[in-house]
Amino acid sequence: MFPLDEQDMEIVAPEGWARLDRVVLMAADLLGPVANAILPKGAAAKILGILKPAEALARRLLYLLAPTITLAAKSASPAKARASSSSVPLPATPKPRGHTPIFRLTEPASRGPKPTGPRIRYLDGPPAPPKPTKPIRTPQTAAKLRARLIALSRVLGDPNHHARRLARFLARRAAKDSPRPVPFNFAYVPRLARHGLEEDLRDALEFTNAAAQYKATAPPG
Repeated sequence: MFPLDEQDMEIVAPEGWARLDRVVLMAADLLGPVANAILPKGAAAKILGILKPAEALARRLLYLLAPTITLAAKSASPAKARASSSSVPLPATPKPRGHTPIFRLTEPASRGPKPTGPRIRYLDGPPAPPKPTKPIRTPQTAAKLRARLIALSRVLGDPNHHARRLARFLARRAAKDSPRPVPFNFAYVPRLARHGLEEDLRDALEFTNAAAQYKATAPPG
């Protein structure tokens, strides 16, 4: 099945972006029209339940589309390094005006396994003090989720630009010998195991995750 060639990507990528487009419309409908509106109880969790796997799918599609970039020596300027070492031409990225939501390119690493043995709270001493009362949560508004949705929409609008952005980001990590050169959580994809996840989205995410993991771990050559 892997690696995917250009002909495969001509089929895989459009289908993946089409699924993401539907997810963006679903999330926008759940959020409603007002950015600072108070979300009903449980609405944020429901939106994140489809937004997080959609973002994960977008990262993997971008990674499969991303060109290979090798940064030049540290003494060279970033512009010269891009011009001399990229496998594809990389046009300059204009600086955004004002505050523009930025699509996040990374995912948190997996946490270690939870301890399975008995939990010993105290030995030969008084019991631990009671936990402090949790503060009352401020009602959540749609603003942060809308910003994430806008960022994902911008990726959908210009995936090639964001694929090049990801390629430059990964090249910088590789130049620093990062322990996670591709900072995706391939083993525990965000919300992939969620019960009730749309089947089309699950299938697309499982496939692209496997393809992206192959690309990240395959030997060179």
